[in-house]
Amino acid sequence: MKIPAHISLAGHAGITGMLMCATTAFALTVAAQAQEKIPSWAKVCNAQITEAERLGVPVAFTNSIGMKFVLIPAGAFSMGSRDPATEVARLCGLPQAQMGWFYDEHPRHEVTLTNAFYMTIHEVTHAQYTALIKPRDDKNGNNQLNECPAEFLGDTKPVVFVSWNDAEQFCKALSPHEAKAERIYTLPTEAQWEYACRAGSTTPFSFGETLSIDQANYDGGYTYGDGTTGTNRGGTLQVGSLAANAWGLHDMHGNVSEWCADWYDQYDSAPTVNPSGPDKSEPLNQRVMRGGAWRSYPGACRSACRLRCSFNVRLNHIGFRVCCALPAKPGKSETAIISAIPPKAGRQVIPAQSMAGRANSPVRGTTGKRVPRPRVTSTGVTTP
Repeated sequence: MKIPAHISLAGHAGITGMLMCATTAFALTVAAQAQEKIPSWAKVCNAQITEAERLGVPVAFTNSIGMKFVLIPAGAFSMGSRDPATEVARLCGLPQAQMGWFYDEHPRHEVTLTNAFYMTIHEVTHAQYTALIKPRDDKNGNNQLNECPAEFLGDTKPVVFVSWNDAEQFCKALSPHEAKAERIYTLPTEAQWEYACRAGSTTPFSFGETLSIDQANYDGGYTYGDGTTGTNRGGTLQVGSLAANAWGLHDMHGNVSEWCADWYDQYDSAPTVNPSGPDKSEPLNQRVMRGGAWRSYPGACRSACRLRCSFNVRLNHIGFRVCCALPAKPGKSETAIISAIPPKAGRQVIPAQSMAGRANSPVRGTTGKRVPRPRVTSTGVTTP
């Protein structure tokens, strides 16, 4: 562009600056309008927003019984413990009693989840559970409410005294209840659960190397690593009482242990794609639980810690959360497809690179050469 002689370079720079300011102001106005369409409760980051934009789906929605979901982006991660079992036992402070509990967190292995999915930001509450499942008095029926002590009841407390079968029954009841929205609900696979809990982190906890009672509900009489002791609350907290992880999920550490879809088995070292666990868990018939609970020491609340229990057991520290498969239509007024936008006070939004083209990146399944694909982290997307 040739600058007219009567316009100085300084003047031209000033005009250019004004045009840039006007363009920026317009962009921020559009972004602010889009931002208002993200539910106020959704503490999402740019990796989630970018994935929602790419897929053409909402980044968050509320279903017909008040359950809140956020989008978990597709990606790859290292599943299992970063630290050897003996080191985990030492950091727990109980090496002789519990050293043997952590070997099933190895070998650490690469897992790729090729499909994004939705997950509830809270554990399923009593109000949500009883909206679909009614207690029965017969011994073979679902008598969860009859068994549950009063101190664990409350509309916004996580439902407990639910077996794996009870949790599965809830998902099967919820899917037809939401048939008009074309939503299918399931328990998370163990891989989905750990991936969502980590939210891009590689440390023992999504919050870092240790855990405090300000971050999770566990037995504060115990510590992990350099952590400090705290109180033991002695029971469950209302869901959402404590901070969410980088992907907006609350209580992934502590409060109640959460059923996963998988039968329990040992890990294999080979990289896997969309694992769903073994066909059966012989001879104990145990299902996986994750996250630890209000009565757990913090080491049992780590992202990699694997718990297991008979599928028909009901206890006061076991609950669950659910996933929803894509596609999912937005609920209520939360209908917008969200573009990447600047941060808003009170909402955690972290810059991310573009995820476009990830779906076409080949990965290794049971056979074939592995080709690196983007890895989702809490700070966006990086390559392995």
